[in-house]
Amino acid sequence: MDFAFLILLSVAAIKLATPLLLAATGELVVEKSGVLNLGIEGMMLIGALTAFMMGSYIDVERCEQYSDLLKMCLLGSNELPIARYLITIIAGGLAGAVLSALFAALVLIFRSNQVATGLGLTILGLTMTNSLSSGSSNLTVGQVQHWLPKDWSTMPIIGPFLTLDLLVPFAFIAMLGVLLVLKRTRLGLIIRAVGENHDSAYTLGYPVNLIRFGCILFGGFMSGVAGAYISMIQIGAPTWREGITAGAGWLALALILFGTWRPMRVMGGALLFGLALSLELRLQVFNWLPGWVISFGLPILPYLIPIIVLALISADAAMIRRNAPASLGRSFNPSS
Repeated sequence: MDFAFLILLSVAAIKLATPLLLAATGELVVEKSGVLNLGIEGMMLIGALTAFMMGSYIDVERCEQYSDLLKMCLLGSNELPIARYLITIIAGGLAGAVLSALFAALVLIFRSNQVATGLGLTILGLTMTNSLSSGSSNLTVGQVQHWLPKDWSTMPIIGPFLTLDLLVPFAFIAMLGVLLVLKRTRLGLIIRAVGENHDSAYTLGYPVNLIRFGCILFGGFMSGVAGAYISMIQIGAPTWREGITAGAGWLALALILFGTWRPMRVMGGALLFGLALSLELRLQVFNWLPGWVISFGLPILPYLIPIIVLALISADAAMIRRNAPASLGRSFNPSS
């Protein structure tokens, strides 16, 4: 193990932490408003498939009427241009938001059980993507064009970090933005008030269900973006396979409890989970590891570490009660 190995390990950890952080950022806002959405995995799946399909469905012939600059931005050559890549990411986010709107309607208007509805949303997302992706094996998407000059990647020490995708800094900036909004703005105060005591917030004149609906849409959009990142970037090249998120949505949910609903702790937890995921791949190169560790121990490592950490955190019930939104998981009935 040398310095170069540690650099590559750090880059891999940040890369793998990005979709977890994106999804956890949205879910943090949702839970701060008092709603528990367990459907992150389903929204990430539908976002991943939508982004991949959108990346291959821009009609080249129709673009012939456009200007040379626009054709260059949308079509490129053998790579997927940044402009077209951003379209796929936004499309994935919108797909996640649409699925979250269904969840919002069920839990806010019909006041269905949030846990059962969220689990149903995950099953729906898995079923939809498995059905819609039947013809995706014939689709091809070019490698995403890098947003920084390629020569920069050869710089010592920081070069590997400059190969990271555009969504990597966006994920960390988004979490910092959520922190500032929740702590420093009137909107954040209203969201936290609704999550702490929706009855009091309603008495003060705040539209509780409307606020929660907006938070759920934001959470769905961020989950869709996280799924889009996985299918377009994280695997190494734009690709799709059934169950591509591989439980990342559940890890994002675990991050909220890990961080006890505090943005900076959630960010640190994402990096820890990303490190655990990267160790599974990087430690396989060491020949001194026993065979049973490589075949059995390393695959469960990314999930074993979160379980151990969450078990330790859950032992302190008082801390969880102190930090969790008081109205989390409770339906609001304005007529009661």
